[in-house]
Amino acid sequence: MALRKRLWRIIKENKGRYIGIVILILLGSFYFIAATGVANNLEKMVVGFAEEYRQEDLTFSTDIPIEDIAALEGESGTLIEAYRQYDVKLSGGELRLLSLSSKINIPAVLSGRGLENPGDILLDPYFCQKQGLNIGGQIELNGKTFNIVGTMAVPNYVFILKNLYDVLPTSGFGIGIVSGADIEAFPEAVTVYGARFKDRENLNAQTAKLHGLLSEKGYSLSEWLDAKNNKRVSMPWSNISSMKSMSFPVSTAFFLLSCLIVGVMIMRIVKSDGVVIGTLYAQGYRRRELTRHYMAIPVLLSAAGGLAGTLLALPCVRPVVDSMLIYYILPDKGITFSPLNLALAVLMPVAFIGLSSFLIIRKILKKPAVELMKGDEQKAKVNFIERALRLDRYSFNTKFQIREQVRSIPRLLFLVLGVSAASMVLLYGFTFNYSMDLVMNRGALERYNYAIEYNFKEVQNLQDRDIPEGAEPYNSFRAYPEGRETVEFYLLGMEPDSVGIKMNGIGGTELSRDQVNITYPLASRLKLKKGDTIHFVNKLDGKSYSLTIDGIIEAYGEQYVFMPLDEFNRMTGQPLGSYRTVLSNRELDFDESLLAGVMDARDPEAFEDLAMPTTLIVASVTALAVLIAVIIIFLVTSLMIDESRNTISLLKVLGYREKELAKLILNSSTPAVFIGFWLGLPFMLAFGNNLYGYVAEMINMVIPMIVNPLYVLISFVLIFAVYEITKRLCGRKLAKISMSEALKAGTE
Repeated sequence: MALRKRLWRIIKENKGRYIGIVILILLGSFYFIAATGVANNLEKMVVGFAEEYRQEDLTFSTDIPIEDIAALEGESGTLIEAYRQYDVKLSGGELRLLSLSSKINIPAVLSGRGLENPGDILLDPYFCQKQGLNIGGQIELNGKTFNIVGTMAVPNYVFILKNLYDVLPTSGFGIGIVSGADIEAFPEAVTVYGARFKDRENLNAQTAKLHGLLSEKGYSLSEWLDAKNNKRVSMPWSNISSMKSMSFPVSTAFFLLSCLIVGVMIMRIVKSDGVVIGTLYAQGYRRRELTRHYMAIPVLLSAAGGLAGTLLALPCVRPVVDSMLIYYILPDKGITFSPLNLALAVLMPVAFIGLSSFLIIRKILKKPAVELMKGDEQKAKVNFIERALRLDRYSFNTKFQIREQVRSIPRLLFLVLGVSAASMVLLYGFTFNYSMDLVMNRGALERYNYAIEYNFKEVQNLQDRDIPEGAEPYNSFRAYPEGRETVEFYLLGMEPDSVGIKMNGIGGTELSRDQVNITYPLASRLKLKKGDTIHFVNKLDGKSYSLTIDGIIEAYGEQYVFMPLDEFNRMTGQPLGSYRTVLSNRELDFDESLLAGVMDARDPEAFEDLAMPTTLIVASVTALAVLIAVIIIFLVTSLMIDESRNTISLLKVLGYREKELAKLILNSSTPAVFIGFWLGLPFMLAFGNNLYGYVAEMINMVIPMIVNPLYVLISFVLIFAVYEITKRLCGRKLAKISMSEALKAGTE
């Protein structure tokens, strides 16, 4: 009972310190549950929808209808379904009608009911919202009236893009599902095929096999695009995979770091209580009782922090998931949490902190009571670092500040590593934001001198169609290096005098377009240099090719290989003059039925909405880093003041004023904070490069780790601003230490 009362007295006497520890544990558990909860729920929605409603692996069109789909399915091991589609122009928008599918791309009813009667139609919810339509109402399409019976989500239109190669949604465009009989009322409707492979492994080989079978049977193929490169399907999965692959290791690393920091803090607290432990031990308390007594503090703090962080994170997951899904149409499966993750968020800090505390307590309790009562655990000892520094050369203030740090190496390391951790998190947030801006602006957008890209459904030829001035033809296909199917890139053929795409070598030197050039991110990923040979496979038909690299293009994230257009066509066996893409510096009047998509990079602001999740992540990471820095610096400074109470009291007796004491005691940590910040930079680069390499393998997206000096300066100012504010807060505690404590220490 006496020990239990002492436990609460210890916590009450140092409540600010213990509150800081609880908050640090809370942050680790909160971020762990929030990050894993968001990632797991998004994955459940996207993957669950794709599997349950049989999302296509491939979409394509043929020049004539496929005669025997069942036979083709048997030969290729594929589910194939034909569906009809027709685009209807409306005032203020456009609606694409799709016939109801039964084998793949099965629509999921989100509200209302499914199709039951002739004239029924299901609409996507965003189109209903934009057009002011409601379930139970009607919509007239080319003179035919349909009854709106519900809203739906379709697996091959999770991200609603009008054309396969579009990047951003078309304003006012939506989709609707009608029965096969109803869509026959529109004779201009076209047939599109979706395919889903029964074998879920090695999809590239199966895609090439199906392409070969169709070509052998005499079908001319167009709009052939696999799901991985179909933005209607891949855009949400890429975003979610990126978030999951980044959030889990980041949250786990931060969580373990929090446990480590708190463990070190508890170690210092227990060591400082060595005299009390010795006294209690001498009074007859057994080792088991004392161990249980001192273990109660770290276990109680870690359990309280873990539980509080978990409970606070639970209601935060839904708003984040909703913000991530603002552009995607998916069935809402509700928010669930993994019982294992919930248990880990509470038990892991208890286990890590409890184990570290147990080892420290056990080590201390092994010593005899007499030795513990001498207070050797609290005494500052001259170590080899202090002897090596030869402090006699310096003034008293300088010697005092250096000794204040080097005589407590664990506390010094705790401060340095803690500030490094906060700096690493802060720098990572800024660097991630800056890197994504570079990938989008200097890569995806600034790469183009000609800002409008027209992609055709079928291969065109310069002999059949003249390209106007200010426009250029390109031909391309998707490829992957032999043996590395996860690394996909575009091989692109361009004319030797092309100017539509910027192409500079490393350092800005001009590169010839009449040679084979590779972008730096792809070359770095494949460990290629000028003069090396790249061996790759055409993802469409499975044919292998080899090219010798003549130049390396300075780029940010893009994965391309460029070569002359005529050589491209000869190599692939296409007629000279073949092309599939046109870049233009102005809008061109192409037949819309021939186009598979248009990308317009003239308005970079149109892409900003897609970066909203990135902005949210950076803002939260910045706030998190600042809070970590406040807590860590406050804990260390508070501990330093407690360990130096007698010295501070004695200095007051000797006539030192509060400002002089604050400068002498609190400013001694400045070099450690400075070193900790700059250690955070290489730590962040090492962590980021490893993480981005993992992300590249997961989703084939290369993110460069590019540090902006301005953001480094901002981070430096933020960390030191936090340091100065924290010093002022701790200065109040220093002022409360009375001169009588030195007299008490002398009496003892």
